[in-house]
Amino acid sequence: MLNPAPSGGGPLARLHSAWRRNILLRLGFGIFVSVALSTAIYTTYVMQTLKSEAEQNVRERAERLAAVLSQALARPLFDINSAAVSSVVDASGATPEVLVLRVLAPNGAELASYVSPLREPVAAIKVHRDISFTDARRSYPVGSIDLAFSRQQIDQDLRRQIYNTVAANLLLALGIVLSIFVVGRRAARPFADIQSGLEKLTRGETDIKLSGIGREDQVGRLSGAVLRFRDTLTRLRDAEQELRELNSDLELRIAARTGELTSSMQQLGDSQAKLQTILDTALDAVVRMDLAGRIVGWNAQAEQIFGWSREEALGMALDKAIIPARYRYDHRRGMQRYLAGGGAAPVLDARIEVVALRRNGEEFPIELAITQVKSEGQDSFEFCAFIRDISDRREREQKLVNANVAAEAANIAKSEFLANMSHEIRTPMSAVIGMAYLALRTEMSPKQHDYISKIHRAALSLLGIINDILDFSKIEAGRLEVEAIPFALEEVLAHVSSVTAQRAADKHLRYLVSTAPEVPRYLVGDPLRLGQVLVNLANNAVKFTADGELELRCEVIHADVREGKATLRFTVRDTGIGMTQQQKAKLFQAFSQANGSTTRHYGGTGLGLSISQQLVRLMGGRIEVESEPDQGSSFHFELQFTLSDVAAVAVQAAVHHGPVGDLMLQASPGRAARVLLAEDSPDNQDVTVELLELQGIVVEVVANGREALDRLQAADPGTYDLVLMDLGMPVMNGHEATRLLRQDSRFSELPVIALTSHALAGVEARCMEEGMQDYITKPVDPQRLYSVLSRWLGVSMKAIPPLPPRADAGLVDPHLALGELRALLADFSGDSVDYFGSVQASLATLLPPVTMTRLASHMMHYEFEAAGKLLAAVAHEQEKP
Repeated sequence: MLNPAPSGGGPLARLHSAWRRNILLRLGFGIFVSVALSTAIYTTYVMQTLKSEAEQNVRERAERLAAVLSQALARPLFDINSAAVSSVVDASGATPEVLVLRVLAPNGAELASYVSPLREPVAAIKVHRDISFTDARRSYPVGSIDLAFSRQQIDQDLRRQIYNTVAANLLLALGIVLSIFVVGRRAARPFADIQSGLEKLTRGETDIKLSGIGREDQVGRLSGAVLRFRDTLTRLRDAEQELRELNSDLELRIAARTGELTSSMQQLGDSQAKLQTILDTALDAVVRMDLAGRIVGWNAQAEQIFGWSREEALGMALDKAIIPARYRYDHRRGMQRYLAGGGAAPVLDARIEVVALRRNGEEFPIELAITQVKSEGQDSFEFCAFIRDISDRREREQKLVNANVAAEAANIAKSEFLANMSHEIRTPMSAVIGMAYLALRTEMSPKQHDYISKIHRAALSLLGIINDILDFSKIEAGRLEVEAIPFALEEVLAHVSSVTAQRAADKHLRYLVSTAPEVPRYLVGDPLRLGQVLVNLANNAVKFTADGELELRCEVIHADVREGKATLRFTVRDTGIGMTQQQKAKLFQAFSQANGSTTRHYGGTGLGLSISQQLVRLMGGRIEVESEPDQGSSFHFELQFTLSDVAAVAVQAAVHHGPVGDLMLQASPGRAARVLLAEDSPDNQDVTVELLELQGIVVEVVANGREALDRLQAADPGTYDLVLMDLGMPVMNGHEATRLLRQDSRFSELPVIALTSHALAGVEARCMEEGMQDYITKPVDPQRLYSVLSRWLGVSMKAIPPLPPRADAGLVDPHLALGELRALLADFSGDSVDYFGSVQASLATLLPPVTMTRLASHMMHYEFEAAGKLLAAVAHEQEKP
């Protein structure tokens, strides 16, 4: 039961006493106040919500109405149709919510209006909307409207809903309060027992009685809890002493742990300071960026490179600080794509070169490396960039590029100079070689014959040097190319043997040419350059071999018939002087030989092996050498060829030389062949005319292409059987003359053979395209000239051998001279050379020209032993019956 209120005192005193003593009164009053506050709050919330929704609905209706009116008025306003505008405005009066409607011109003048007849003031929503008319090309502003839309009905509905809500909440609160008073009176008794028991417990008494024990409701559970509280309080009193003791020990441990944490924090601070010091001393800028693109790390080198201090840079957007404006959009796109999981970023974990921006707006090149660094969060990370300013390096590279370009230009200029000088030298050389060739076919005294022979050999040797220099200039200028045509390998090897065998025979060397049985006969490649390399290597072997043997060997390294490929090894081996490791190191350098005495003793320019190495590299191989001093040398290289057949070789020969049976022209019957020579050099005119007249050919000479055309057009088309056309002539060169000649159909069958000192790649192909039939380079090789003329004139021509020297009176007896010279050579006497010079003319009457040439070569090089062996062999032949 509730305690009764005292009877004394007035109503307020009794109410105050009841308030203090009765919890149910306070609980009921509290619930009532709570419900009242809740009702007020809820009512306020509902009012605001309903008001916002109502106002939004009214505004949307007003906006829709304004939009409809704008569409309806756009055309009338554009057409300045006042009647239509007034009609639309009057029609809006059918909507009761429309209070005011004004239609305004673009300048603000009122064109039409409508005002509601209501006299009481009403709340309204105002809408202003611009009106424009749009045709197919553009939009035109035609005016605007001002609309006032009534909200009276909305406000009435809102007040009615608020009244209903407040009334319902008040009735609910009163019902709750009455229910609490009815139930509370019955539930107060067990709580009084619990209060009494708790008061005993506060006094230390444990003998308490509770009427709620045994009940299953909350009162029973609360009574049981009071009993358990009593038991717990007893145990707590026992444990209090133990807790005090444990608390003292815990305080000691906390103090120790606090000291450890303080020390760890100090070490962590020192480590961070050391790390920042290391970063500040780094030679590269170290910049860290978070996922939002802001700078969170900036070392001292970054301050120097970019011009921003650390305090200014931290927190700035990275793209605005160091990235040029034209790259910022790509940077942001790349960040968004990477953070969205769009795949790996190509700039991460790689070193790249990009352009950066300094604080003063200057752009400069940098070397950039970006890594991803794990931060303190579970899934958080940062980007760390290592940046190096490479402006100086780029400047040095540019200077190096400029220097390289200048060096290449100088190299090309040098090569062009060498090529031009070769052309200029070939013209007089053609006269020297040609005149010497012709002079050797005339009757001369032995001394004259000896002099002219030496001139001829020296000129041919000089021509070989010029050819080497020209090839070298082509290689340096990058204009030397190799062909890929079908050819017969045995013909190349036979040519190499025929060119180099005589020199080997002159030195009594054993010359071996061996080809493995499995080597294919027909290949696709450049036979001319392959032969040139092998000739250079063979001549080099002969030059440095005094006795012994020389071997040229070809063998198969790998062959694949299905793919039509074969790899061949070519080896040139000799038993000569050999080389040291130092000499081999500079063997293939241009203009270099083993040592200075090599050039003086053996001659040569040092270009042959360098050119051969370059040619082999162009063909896809490399020359290797194995050599020991006094043990000889072995040069070898490997090349891959495509397999060919005899038919392809025959077709190539027909294309290059022309099939004799089909393409050659016969001279007119009953007369000698007639040739028109177009040549501007008088000396070369004389040489070529005499070479042709030796074969019985009638020659007419003109000095330029213009004269050649005039002579041909003035004569009958069958007057001349062939034209020898020099390419570099004044007035009109050979190229222009040939093009004009081929435009005249009367001379379409007349063979035109090019004569030129330009031994450059592409000239022959150009001549063929312009309508020439063949190509001869200067100095003119008589054998080559006669071969070409034989093909196109149909006349058999052979080189005329030189005449032996005329026997002079008073010469020393050749047999006595031969014996005396053999005796001097046997003693290795230094007088041998002088004696040979004095009796050379006499010996020429006894010995064949070939033997005399070999003997003169041995004496010129002081090869006394080889000269003695040669004369012994001659004497043995003469003693035979």
